[in-house]
Amino acid sequence: MRPVVAAIAVLLFPGTAAAAPWSPPQHLSSAHTFVDDPALTVAGGGRTLATWRFQDGIGNAARSGVSAASRAPGGSVFGIRRRVPGAQPVVEGYRQGAVLLATPNAAGTRVFVRFGHADGSFGARRTIRRGAHITDVSLAVNVHGDAAVAWFENRGVRADRVYVALRRAGRAFGAPRRLATGRIRSVAAAVGAKGDVVVAWDARGVLRTRYKGHRGPGFRRTDTIRSEDAFFADLHPVVTPSGRAVLAWTAQFASEGGDTGPVFVQEAVRPAGGPRFHRAILLDRVDTPQGNDRHMDAVNDGSGVAIAWTPDFGGHVKVARSGGAPQDLGPGALSDLAAGPAGRLIVVWDDGVEANPSRVHASLAPFTTIEDVSPADEDARFGAAAFRGAVPTIVYSGRPQPSRTFAEAVTRSE
Repeated sequence: MRPVVAAIAVLLFPGTAAAAPWSPPQHLSSAHTFVDDPALTVAGGGRTLATWRFQDGIGNAARSGVSAASRAPGGSVFGIRRRVPGAQPVVEGYRQGAVLLATPNAAGTRVFVRFGHADGSFGARRTIRRGAHITDVSLAVNVHGDAAVAWFENRGVRADRVYVALRRAGRAFGAPRRLATGRIRSVAAAVGAKGDVVVAWDARGVLRTRYKGHRGPGFRRTDTIRSEDAFFADLHPVVTPSGRAVLAWTAQFASEGGDTGPVFVQEAVRPAGGPRFHRAILLDRVDTPQGNDRHMDAVNDGSGVAIAWTPDFGGHVKVARSGGAPQDLGPGALSDLAAGPAGRLIVVWDDGVEANPSRVHASLAPFTTIEDVSPADEDARFGAAAFRGAVPTIVYSGRPQPSRTFAEAVTRSE
């Protein structure tokens, strides 16, 4: 956070700047031209796997891929750097040392999964769908290994299809189930601790969901969310251990001619055992947004669902827990929201695309203090967090020198 911005934050917002109790950054990668999309997952037993996307060079000569580094249970540093297979791989950890990877192929004609270990090694790929124009693959896994892989196939104006493939812990994935046909823009899935599943999709401005209880053989009928317009929605479903489902999203209409509408930040709740989602709650609205750079995340925080968002380019980072009033953490762009045991919760953000240098910041619940995570002398962005026990780690894209970008990790001292 730059000095002037920090001073304003201290005066105007409940959080106050603090010396960061974070370890010095560890380089997880070699130097690259760009590092993007860092992610962290912690498997059962505490082994941590960090992943990131890299690019070397610019233009037609550029080379890109996804890499990973692993940290042993109880360890303080990451090692065992490996390449991650897949065109757009998503990785989630679950039981003792296990991870699951889902990805489309580069041609968009297959959906693959790979079972692996949190040291970054993966087994043979398993095809769960042969289709056409596959995009937007979403993976959700609970701690036991119950999993859902959802995607949509962009087949035409009104012939798009939403699919999901389910896995019970210890078993293989079942055959894909078609949940909807129509005009689809995006899809996302969530799995609860007992195996309840919700799949949500953007039907070109109208959000729809289907829910499956852990004891039921099939999905219930389609539920249309009653809400403000939800064009180009960024979807974040969550299922709590009780079976309560929450769908949070940001949405903004944008025409091909460049006209844009207001940004809506909303959530809808389906009570445990209830027949459908209640009417959506409006969390935030920006009538004259600065661009269309929206960020959101939602997690189960142990006692309910927490939601964090930045509504527009140049906006403020906000967080709300279990229907409470939003807290404003100050200016920036949200990167991640992560939950740990006993209600531990951390919000991670950076100073935004125009800041140079940008710093990565974090605040832990109850969000009374803002901590600087990355060093002041480097340009840092895109932080992703996870808890190993009560201790959070953040991996981010750091540029300590011009034209040399690294995936870096820091861990908070307790």
